[in-house]
Amino acid sequence: MKPSLRIAKREIALLFNSKSTFVLAVILPFVSILFFNTLLSEGVARDLPVAVVDLDHTATSRNVIAQLDAAPDIKIGFFPINQQKGEELISLGKAYGVVTIPQNFEADLKRGKQVNIINQYNSNFLLAGGLEYKAFRKVIGTISAGVNIEKQRKKGVSKQQALVNYQPIKANNHILSNPYTNYSYYLNTGFLTMFFQLFVMLTTIYCFGADLKYSKGNKLLSITNGSLSAIILGKVLPYTIWFLFVGIVTLLSMYVWQDFPFFGSKTTVLTGLLLLILANQSFALFFIAISGSFREALTIGSGFGAVSLSFSGITFPIFGMPEILQWLSQVFPFTHFFELLLDQSQRGFPAFYSLKAIIILVVLCIVPISISWFKLKRLFLKGKFNHSI
Repeated sequence: MKPSLRIAKREIALLFNSKSTFVLAVILPFVSILFFNTLLSEGVARDLPVAVVDLDHTATSRNVIAQLDAAPDIKIGFFPINQQKGEELISLGKAYGVVTIPQNFEADLKRGKQVNIINQYNSNFLLAGGLEYKAFRKVIGTISAGVNIEKQRKKGVSKQQALVNYQPIKANNHILSNPYTNYSYYLNTGFLTMFFQLFVMLTTIYCFGADLKYSKGNKLLSITNGSLSAIILGKVLPYTIWFLFVGIVTLLSMYVWQDFPFFGSKTTVLTGLLLLILANQSFALFFIAISGSFREALTIGSGFGAVSLSFSGITFPIFGMPEILQWLSQVFPFTHFFELLLDQSQRGFPAFYSLKAIIILVVLCIVPISISWFKLKRLFLKGKFNHSI
């Protein structure tokens, strides 16, 4: 145990003496917490700029524009003279949508003709485009309902019957998770934990890789009398404890400071958090073992951490991916922790339902370090990477 303590004391001293390690392990995690909690503090995007081409210039068209402007998601910020100018605004990124009200809009409406209001929106930005489309559809649907009901009332139909005639089948939707459709609840949960695991990964690679880059592997082995496990324990344990603290602060920033909903088991989430840290540290050692240089290990580790967001299902559902990618997604610890966190926070599932994620995280803690053990041993006996970059 004494060699491990010597290594641990050395590692804590290096943490405060090495600018790179201090920035990776201490500064950046707290910067990311502040950044994401501030960036998405509103929860939902508001006042997205939209252009309106009014070719009718009547009281009815102005009423449509006023109702569109009153929708909280969008804000009418441009009035181009024609549709082409409106499309240019989308191309330039100044507007997320262009609504075109045709000529004779009011006259055709009074004659009982069906009229079309054209909505063009930028689907390259899925979130902004989706919000614009949703707001447009809601406003035009409300206006259409009003026109239809008014026509029926003029024919002597009661208001209640007119409502039924307009919409004989009414959708009754219930949002079971995230009922406020708050993007911060979902995106911050993913982004904050993804960056957190990236810092764990890079810090671990840095603390091992720096020693091997400067040919100090033999020195570490001599301190521990040739015990690789003592080196790993001494170098990893201080960061495991530190990142557990940082992880708890990250969770507190979401579920206490930002008041995200939490309906599940705190113990299960903390267990998952600890396993997420250990699994990333295990993968970091695996990447060091298979790399020929310090830079290569950092590149592989950062790539693995960054790509894990795509395989977590936060941007595209896992079950919609090709089968081989579905299997590949199971390799990333973040995939399982993210699922566990959503189950326990927003879905409020019993802890039992997160048992599968816990078991897989345990496996991902053991397998990478196990298959790279002998390669790591040879690397430390050699004392350095194959290349000194």
